[in-house]
Amino acid sequence: MVELHGKEPYKTVLIHGGPGAIGSLKNCAEELSRLTGKGIIEALQSRYSIDGLIGELHLQIMEYCQEKPTLIGHSWGAWLAVLFAGKYPGICKNIILVGCPPLEDKYAKEISLRRLRNLSDEESKIFQRIIDNAAANEDIKKIPGILEKSDNYHLESRGKLTVNKADAEMYNRIWDEAVKLRSNGELLKAFKMIQSKLFLIQGVCDPHPIEGVVKPLEENGISCKTYILEKCGHSPFMEKYAKEKFYDILQTIMAM
Repeated sequence: MVELHGKEPYKTVLIHGGPGAIGSLKNCAEELSRLTGKGIIEALQSRYSIDGLIGELHLQIMEYCQEKPTLIGHSWGAWLAVLFAGKYPGICKNIILVGCPPLEDKYAKEISLRRLRNLSDEESKIFQRIIDNAAANEDIKKIPGILEKSDNYHLESRGKLTVNKADAEMYNRIWDEAVKLRSNGELLKAFKMIQSKLFLIQGVCDPHPIEGVVKPLEENGISCKTYILEKCGHSPFMEKYAKEKFYDILQTIMAM
């Protein structure tokens, strides 16, 4: 399933995070289509394994894209974009990682510490259940509000990070798989397989540490053009002081 924004041809695919935060990039897709006048595909995830999601994304791209697309993956979606391109290395033109989680385990503990500093006790308990892969659907529904506080610098307006359907089962099952791929090195192996141009857009105030992405890529000889946004957290498409620059960067890459 996809949401189509604008008209054909469709050359750009947005891949949401979570896992299970279905519809969280709708506003981003609408804005990017408005700014560029181009068709944007918002790929919606519905499978409960990483292989299933990769296969689903392949079908979505084959059905709607007439030429090699640019993939823009946010958060978990950044990993999915790379895992997809590792399996299908000739399909994509560009891969843009936005708010990418760290690529090695040693950087991951810092994420929770950064987030928890900004949360109340009750919010911290919900967030801990999410970390422990014990989240209920009610917990997943509260993620956008919690992440507004824990992950961002200064949102342009509140309530913009919305989720059409919160899927706790998808989160728990997919993320459990994903962290294993990070731990056993398969995630970085996928980066080495891709043939697309690789770009990273990361906010300075993102709880996901920038060095957790940049250093593993450098150490493994993986070329990546990096854009670091000041006064910006995990979701630059919502940030008051970074949003305009973020969309400028996307348009520059899409025009390459």
